Amino acid sequence: MERASFYLALFLILRGDVEPRKLGLGAINCDVSEIRASLLREDLDPVTRSLLPKAIAQFYENYGYEVAGEPDSLLAMTAFMAQLAKMPTEESLKAQLRFLNTHLLPTLRYALQKCPDLRPIYEILVEDAEVVKTTLVKDVRG
Repeated sequence: MERASFYLALFLILRGDVEPRKLGLGAINCDVSEIRASLLREDLDPVTRSLLPKAIAQFYENYGYEVAGEPDSLLAMTAFMAQLAKMPTEESLKAQLRFLNTHLLPTLRYALQKCPDLRPIYEILVEDAEVVKTTLVKDVRG
């Protein structure tokens, strides 16, 4: 499965439009719409957390993406990754890795406290970040 298709499927699962088993995942028994970086990221001080929606929206804007709703929501972040993954350029891969490591993975890591059912998704995305990193290293050395 292409990465863009994977992230689109993940978005649709998180939104409740597709059954998690379509990606081999178990049920997600929590309200994913309540998962927002600005509410969960305990690794950041309160002021920085309050600025996350704006910072994430700026990241989206830099890549021509606009979001309706909360830019720091798990749903918006996975939808953004689906769009970004459509572009297999080196610049896009760098942006994907930066976004995963800076925003999406830390948010998911803290979301696990609220919704342990997200652990398989977190583990897949950690692996995806490693794949992107390896691809970028190969391209530099190649």
